[in-house]
Amino acid sequence: MSLPSDLGEKLSVYVRLLEQWNRAVNLTALSGAALVQRLIAEPAWIATELQMSGVLLDVGSGNGSPGVPLFVFRRLDKVDLVEPRSRRAAFLRHIAQHLAPEGIVVHRARLEQIEDPPKHVDWVTFQGLNPSALVQTLRDLYAGTTSVVWITSMEVGKLQAETTISVPGSKTIARVFQLDQF
Repeated sequence: MSLPSDLGEKLSVYVRLLEQWNRAVNLTALSGAALVQRLIAEPAWIATELQMSGVLLDVGSGNGSPGVPLFVFRRLDKVDLVEPRSRRAAFLRHIAQHLAPEGIVVHRARLEQIEDPPKHVDWVTFQGLNPSALVQTLRDLYAGTTSVVWITSMEVGKLQAETTISVPGSKTIARVFQLDQF
């Protein structure tokens, strides 16, 4: 992937900090090229296919992916990262300070417990979570036209009114739907 130098530098900082923190906080089992492929390249490819822009809410942000790479790669206006685990939220705050303290907001809470949730989001992303458990909370917070992207490698039944994007050369897929279609 060819990137402007400023984006490449920010993504390099993210990877370097992720690898440093991963020694003390279990953030990912991935390392090296596999880490870059799965946590940066694949979400960037999905975001390009979807032409993501505006404001993003990433639920269960953990190691920062896909939220941080999407924010950097697509030059999003803002990203809200939702992570209930203290040590992982601390990592995300550290990343935010290094990359864009004004554009990355970290919420150390479960989605339904956020004290001041963002008023408007264009996109919601998550991976490793069951969409059925999140959809009602998302519907309570956001307009039905909010686009939801579930990044997974799970083989599950077709979701109603969804679009599925397969990442070339990977088992990763993005299941995309709008809140009023789920």
